[in-house]
Amino acid sequence: MRRSAVAVLAGVIAIVAALVVLWPRGVEAQPHLAESGGLRFELTPTSTRTGSNAFDLRITDRSGNAADGDVTVEPAMPQMGHALAPITAAPQAPGQYRVAGVDLLMAGQWEITVSLRSERVVIPLLLT
Repeated sequence: MRRSAVAVLAGVIAIVAALVVLWPRGVEAQPHLAESGGLRFELTPTSTRTGSNAFDLRITDRSGNAADGDVTVEPAMPQMGHALAPITAAPQAPGQYRVAGVDLLMAGQWEITVSLRSERVVIPLLLT
């Protein structure tokens, strides 16, 4: 009887250990860079998980000077036919913008199109 209890306990420990090691985790949110003809775009998501998300944007010219103007963000998942309406980013400081409340409800590869004036870039974002 004692041997079977030890075997059950060992099995439970093995299952818990496997879950801890194999449980999916979000990829750490890193800045994503893209450049257009005259601007450099840096997009940093608050999370790489599905659900409500926010993006911090830093936009500069090629010399590193802050770019200003109306910035829009258009999230899309072309392979699944999903797209959200363009969202206007809120200015935070010169060259810095924030978009909050972006509902990315499916895991997979998203494309975040960022536009400022006539400059436009597409930044890939993988969600888990």
